[in-house]
Amino acid sequence: MVPDALTNFFITSAGASAALLGLLFVSISISPEEKITLHASVETRLSAYSALISLTNAFLVSLVALIPGTFGIFVLILSVISFIITLQNGFELLRPHQGASNLARRLTLTLLNVFAYLAEGYNAVRLIMNPHDSAQVYGLTSLLLVVYISSIVRAWELLGGALRRPPPLPPNRK
Repeated sequence: MVPDALTNFFITSAGASAALLGLLFVSISISPEEKITLHASVETRLSAYSALISLTNAFLVSLVALIPGTFGIFVLILSVISFIITLQNGFELLRPHQGASNLARRLTLTLLNVFAYLAEGYNAVRLIMNPHDSAQVYGLTSLLLVVYISSIVRAWELLGGALRRPPPLPPNRK
């Protein structure tokens, strides 16, 4: 059960994640061939998938938290699905591919998500075992913030706002 003090958090979280999902769809629909098709780079495609999975996870966890009653089983299912997809994406990042420029940073974000989904699943199991334990619900709110941060970073990368090296200076002409 969600403590009354967190109801507004989950309402706001569901609304924010729905809005961010909508913006992500708009961003992808502007140039899908560069972001999600097989012609897109592996890193760009996985950034799009990761942002989509993270925001969908945050949206659905927040939404089911608003349904009266226990919601641990739904959170467990969502965390397992998100974990599996994120783990598969991480393995795909490890395969040799063209343009593996920011591999360390992308793997760090992937591992952050993997651990967040593991912790989400742990909190879900604890909620199933003791549905009136509000500590697990507060733990989920912290994990949702981690998921939001990683999905915003991924969405920013998708828009081309990733950290970039300055362009090389042109050679001196004599």
